[in-house]
Amino acid sequence: MSQKPYHWSRFWCPREAQYSLADRGYLVDPTTETGKSLQPEVRSFEHINESQCLIMLGEPGIGKSTALATEHGQIDESVKQDGDATLWINLRSYQTDIRLQQSLFDHPIFKDWLEGQHRLHLFLDSLDECLLRVKTIASLLADEFKKYPIERLFLRMACRTVDWPHGFENDLRILFGDEHVQVFELLPLRRIDVEEAAKTEEIDHECFLSEVEHLQIVPLAIKPITLKFLLTTYQKESRLPATQSDLYSLGCRLLCEETSDNRRDSKETGTLSADQRLSLASRIAGITVFCNYYAVWMGPNLGDKPDSDVSVGDTAGRAEGLVDTKDAVDEHRIIETLSTGLFSSRGANRIGWAHQTYAEFLAARYVLANELNPEQVLDLILHPTDGKVIPQLHQTAAWLATLSPQIFQRLTTIDPEVLLRSDVTKADEQGRRTLVASLLDLYDREELLDTDWELRREYGKLNHSQLAAQLRSYITDKDKGRIARRVAVEMGEACNLAELSTELLSVALDDSEDRQVRIQAAYALSRIGDAATRTQLRPLAEGVRLQRKWDVSAFKLRDSLSRC
Repeated sequence: MSQKPYHWSRFWCPREAQYSLADRGYLVDPTTETGKSLQPEVRSFEHINESQCLIMLGEPGIGKSTALATEHGQIDESVKQDGDATLWINLRSYQTDIRLQQSLFDHPIFKDWLEGQHRLHLFLDSLDECLLRVKTIASLLADEFKKYPIERLFLRMACRTVDWPHGFENDLRILFGDEHVQVFELLPLRRIDVEEAAKTEEIDHECFLSEVEHLQIVPLAIKPITLKFLLTTYQKESRLPATQSDLYSLGCRLLCEETSDNRRDSKETGTLSADQRLSLASRIAGITVFCNYYAVWMGPNLGDKPDSDVSVGDTAGRAEGLVDTKDAVDEHRIIETLSTGLFSSRGANRIGWAHQTYAEFLAARYVLANELNPEQVLDLILHPTDGKVIPQLHQTAAWLATLSPQIFQRLTTIDPEVLLRSDVTKADEQGRRTLVASLLDLYDREELLDTDWELRREYGKLNHSQLAAQLRSYITDKDKGRIARRVAVEMGEACNLAELSTELLSVALDDSEDRQVRIQAAYALSRIGDAATRTQLRPLAEGVRLQRKWDVSAFKLRDSLSRC
């Protein structure tokens, strides 16, 4: 893989703020009107750089140092125009407090600032790496800054989220004033950033993005470290692996690796292997997902721990059924695991999952690693009242079905709609055929309604050798329910079953047919039928009229027919 620079614009948001991944799982572009509306607190570096004391956090592999390096030249030029000075120091190379003190406080730029009247913009990168070697670094800096004209100092510090010392933050708030200290976290990538990376690597960006979205691995693509893994894999094979679960397994393990060259070179890689961290992350996932915790509380519980958080101590114990950690899973090992790229900040002393899909995948992995039988698993995920999967556990149940054929088979009859969220392509022909039959039967009895647009996009996963015959019996049978027939048409369209063209044309041209089913059939045929078949739809093009302003399906149909 090349080391070519990517021309990305990175964005930040306050540590406690929310941001939107509503652009098909990518960060909603904050430069658009929609982005500004959805996430008003998201900022470019140019805007957060106005703070006097700026703390910049991010999980490993998110690209903090690269983002700062990209801004380096522009910052220097801007500061110089104002008659001020910049001093950039990467703390990763300092082994002793004496050497750091000499390099920073005896630096000519720092001394010139002391003797002058201008402002100094001091950038301290990789604080977390310095903390590994200089245990007193936070106290040293806090004590030293007190000696200097703080009103003329603009301090910028970058650190890994979990490693940021909150005691040091309190010192800075006292020193600068609470209103002058801002804590921001670096955000994931936008779709145009992933596209830019693919183009830079001379990869067919349209095919790459299409595979990423088809495999539903956008959460891996929006982080630079796992995006690099996906791009490298695609370059080697001209495609991505076929299964979502394989990619998540590899991606989550990569996020548990120590990716810092400097840390690896200095042997500061922690006490656990990547596999052990992944095991403990799975344990944390099981606790947070099944006990409905939002975050892990890192500080002492002085009565201020939110009820939605689980304390670090309560996640310790033993890693049942997972990789042997040799010793008891104590708080230090939990904190080391929380320091990986799987987690990000939820506010002061609060750490949560960098993406909820990591938690859902690893929670399923945790359950299966403990070798629970199917009945025990179902007891864990089904609601005791209606026997369906608990709504908050839909995605975890989907992962369980993906990873376990037995769970897939059981859910086919219990709650088949949930399986549309799973990697259905891993199921065998019989499994997919049974799933389609269960879904159509429930739609026919109107125990399911096709109102979830997200699920309707998953119909393409259901293809199997007998699907056309399975759908034909619903498409052509007027005694079947409207919803089931419409869903059958949508499944045929999603799976590109052109062999259903004759049946779809017959339904579309039949004036005695249900109007909604006719519209769905004609629309599907306009997309999957051949030119000769689509030509036979032309008489409908002028006949389709909007009976109501909100009849979106008819509007969509007329637009399609106009191109036939």
